[in-house]
Amino acid sequence: MDIFENSETLDEVGAGLQLSPNVTRLMETLGIAERLSEVMVEPPKLSLLSATDLRTLCDIPAGAFARQRWHSPYGVIHRADLQTLLADAVLKHPSCRLHLGKIVQAETEAALLNHLSKEIDGEPDLIVGADGVWSTLREFAPHSGPATFSGSIAWRGLAEPQEFAAIENPRHVNAFLAANTHLVTYPLGHHGIVNAVAVTPGNLTGHNWDNEGDVKQLQTLFAGWNEEIVSTLDRISWRFWPLYEIRNTCFVAGRKTVLIGDAAHAMTPHAAQGAAMAIEDACALAACFEMSCGKPDKALPMFNALRTPRIARVRKRGDFNKFAYHAKGPVRIVRDLVLSARNPEKLAADLDWLYSYDATDLTRL
Repeated sequence: MDIFENSETLDEVGAGLQLSPNVTRLMETLGIAERLSEVMVEPPKLSLLSATDLRTLCDIPAGAFARQRWHSPYGVIHRADLQTLLADAVLKHPSCRLHLGKIVQAETEAALLNHLSKEIDGEPDLIVGADGVWSTLREFAPHSGPATFSGSIAWRGLAEPQEFAAIENPRHVNAFLAANTHLVTYPLGHHGIVNAVAVTPGNLTGHNWDNEGDVKQLQTLFAGWNEEIVSTLDRISWRFWPLYEIRNTCFVAGRKTVLIGDAAHAMTPHAAQGAAMAIEDACALAACFEMSCGKPDKALPMFNALRTPRIARVRKRGDFNKFAYHAKGPVRIVRDLVLSARNPEKLAADLDWLYSYDATDLTRL
């Protein structure tokens, strides 16, 4: 396997990731589960709170409960740590070759196959496009949809735990909910810091993934929030980026070309499944390729049939979460009452379809 990366170095972009059980179980398959446990924090609960009065609306148990119910942990981790584990696994694998600083572009699949044939001394059996929301390989797919601006902006900041005095349980994944906006916080393992991510309404700001945030603008968006949280904003350096999505999922982009991750189905982070879906894609593709004895004409339809309904259901959950998290007026009141009345185990059961999923299980076909 030859991996071509545009960047000269493997620099991480972003800070934190939530790794739910549907993806941590795949780390066992990849052989990095033990090392992952050393740098990942397993929060005891996922808490939804009111952003105005900090009242806990509900707690979804995680920690040991997640391991027992979904047979794999729920973790939070620094992106750099996960990237290091994956990169180390690639470098140690005798069949993997990593090529940094390589821009892979072509106007047609045939031209790309020809270009790669020269790079690896032989035509590739399969081209996997994992080149993100602005994928150039997606242009090979005649029925793929464009990336469109979602209307939302993501803000990221890092803070010392003591700076978030409003957080009673800094080891939890905390989601503070308000009209049109929400804020998620969670610890970043051995780094000893808290990752804070806010999703707010915003205007189109281009394709740049890393912009310096204006805290005054963020304070305006957080108007009406609990003062303890608002006062914390000044003490954090914020970065922001526009959230784009690809509503028209497209995996197959040619005779030997397949798309995975954001290149195929970029989605907003309301279900915290962006990275998880990309990793699921990769593992499912490997399983399909193995089952088809390495024949793309058999593997790609199989992969498409397996992944399309899964992505549709996860996207639907993300859309629902956005509606629920950002509710206002009477809808917000009803949401709070419903969440407060639900049993924690029943809330967890609502996630069984998502967290118990094994992307390498091909019996669904």
